Formats: sequence, C-alpha cells, structure tokens
Amino acid sequence: EYVHKRRSEPADDLITRLIAAEEQGDRLTTDELIATCVLLLNAGHEATVHALGNGVKTLLQQCWDPAWLAPAGIENLVEEILRFDPPLHLFTRYAYEEAEVMGHTFQRGDQVALLLASANRDPAAEDDAEIFDPSRPARTNMSFGGGLHFCVGAPLARLEMQIALPILFQRCPDLKLAADPRYSNSYHFHGLSELQVTR
Repeated sequence: EYVHKRRSEPADDLITRLIAAEEQGDRLTTDELIATCVLLLNAGHEATVHALGNGVKTLLQQCWDPAWLAPAGIENLVEEILRFDPPLHLFTRYAYEEAEVMGHTFQRGDQVALLLASANRDPAAEDDAEIFDPSRPARTNMSFGGGLHFCVGAPLARLEMQIALPILFQRCPDLKLAADPRYSNSYHFHGLSELQVTR
C-alpha cells in the first residue's frame, strides 16, 4: 500500500528513492521493493545490534583507550571492530556464471559460502591480522560483503557505531565484563546472546 502511494505521491524518503532508482532502464518491481525493504530492516537492525555488541565486548576485552573513541580515532576504531569481530561471519551466494577460483570451477547456480570473518583475518591482506589495533590504517574490510552484494546499510551501521560507542563509554567509563561473553548459535550472524557487565 505504501509503495503504491509513493508511486503517485513521491516524498523525501527511502521508498521514493528506491522507486526512482534505475539501472540501464530497469526499475524495481513492487515485490522487489518490498523484499529490499525487508532486507534493509533485517540488515539494518540485526547486523547493527551484533556489530555494537561485538564492539562493546571487544573494547572491554582490549582495555579500551579513550583516544580510540575521540573524534580523530572513532572511524578507525569502528573499522577495526568490524574487521576483528564482524556481525556476519558467513554468507552464501550463488554463482551467476561459470567461474574458476583457485583451481575449482563453479557452475552457474552453485551455492558458495563466503567466510567474511576469515577474509578479515587473512595474514596475506593484513599485518598482524590476529591483533586488535585501532591505530592500523583503515582498509576496506569484508564485513559488509563487496561488489554487487555490498550491504547498502553499511554507511548507516558505521555511523550508528561512531555515535553510540563514544556516548556509551562517556556515560559508563567504568564498564567492565562481569562474565565471559556468550555468542548466539546462529548460522550466519555472529553476535552475542549475552554480555554481562558491571559499571
């Protein structure tokens, strides 16, 4: 109903912009618009919740430094959190066409599991990949996928983390872990089911 209304009465909102989006003359159908909105809701909520939880846990485990949360350091901190402990550790995709990767041939339609978290810890791509270091130069990490499947909510998730983390640690500077963090048993999301803290 809302999509039909926005087709005839455009407004300054995301649905109107999605309706107007065009690539080589193709526009999204109503079903595609709805599916995109559902995806945005899930990714924008679920992944961001896990990214924030993983970030708080990591900062507490790493004896956080206030300089990391300062305006000059917050962007690097968020990138390092996403690289070190991403909210999505595995995602599956389908090959659109035959492709050979490292000696294996994928046929069109083959399902491929992408280990995003593993790519973020690749020692060939990152020095001291197993060490959490917010001072390292920020590089493109794989936490939000890439190419055709890059997460459209990535800028919002980054912004939410850049805003929320400094506020939390400013309000609760004595925050400490009260128990070992517990991860949820999820197929592809990588997030906490429990993070007990004291302040």
